[in-house]
Amino acid sequence: MANLAWDSDAAAAMEKVPFLVRPLARRKVEERVAAQGRQRVRLSDVAEAEARFRAVTGGRSQREMASLLPQENRPGASLTVLEACRSGLTGCPHRLIDVEAWRQALEEWLAREQVSERLRARVSDAQVLYHHKLRLAVSGCPNGCSRPQIADLALVGHVRPEFHLDHCQGCGACAKGCPDQAIAMIGDRPVWDEQACQGCLACQKACPTECIITSQPAARLLMGGKLGRHPHLAQVVGQAAGPEQAAARFQTVVEDYLNTANPDERFAAWWTSKH
Repeated sequence: MANLAWDSDAAAAMEKVPFLVRPLARRKVEERVAAQGRQRVRLSDVAEAEARFRAVTGGRSQREMASLLPQENRPGASLTVLEACRSGLTGCPHRLIDVEAWRQALEEWLAREQVSERLRARVSDAQVLYHHKLRLAVSGCPNGCSRPQIADLALVGHVRPEFHLDHCQGCGACAKGCPDQAIAMIGDRPVWDEQACQGCLACQKACPTECIITSQPAARLLMGGKLGRHPHLAQVVGQAAGPEQAAARFQTVVEDYLNTANPDERFAAWWTSKH
C-alpha cells in the first residue's frame, strides 16, 4: 500500500491511541481510506475507526487487547492469558472465593516455571497468534463471568451443601430456589443431585429453617475448554482447597503437555485426546 498523507489533526488523534495497538489501528485506518480510493487520512476517518474499535473491544483493558493481537515470535512474547472475574472490585454478592488470591497464585506459578517462554519455544510460526496461547480463567462463583467454560485451565469457586433434615419443614423452598434444578422434593423431603449441583448458595439462602449449611469454599478445577472450529466445554477434573494446591495441579498437567504434546498442538486438543 502506498504511503498516504495524513491531515495534522488526524495524525495528532492517532498519537493518542494506546501504544500497544497504535500500529494496527494506523494500518486499519489507511486500509479503509485506500479502499475508498482516497489518498489522504482525515480526522473523521480516525474517529470512525475509534468508534468501531470501542464496539469490538467491549470494555477490555489495554492488557487484554494486547493479548489478542499478533506478536513477533521472539523471547518475551506472552503465551499465556489469565482472565479473572472482577467480583472483588465490584463487591459481587455471589463471590465464594477470594479471586485475587487464586489469580496471584497462578501468576506466580506461570512466572516461576517460565511457562510462557516454554510455550513460545514450541511455536514454529514467525508470529504468535491468540490460538497459540494457554488461556486460564478464575471465576469467583459458578456464574462464570470470566468464561472458565472455554479456558484451557480454569478455577471456579463453589461450595457443597449439607442437609440437616431434623428441622426441615418440607416446604420445598430450596428446590424452588435452586437455579440448576439440583434439588427435587420426594414426598416432603429434599433430595440433592450432586451431579447437577453447581455449588452456589441459593438453596441455603432459600431455606427458612436454616437446615442447609455449606462447606468451606473451594475451587473446582476445569480443563480442556476451547472455541474455534471444534468447540469443547472445559470439564471438571477435581477441586482444590487453596490456591497453591490448584497451581500445583495445573503445573503437573502443563508439564505433561510440554513434554508429550505434538509440536504446535493446542493444549485443549491435547487434553481432550487423552481424556
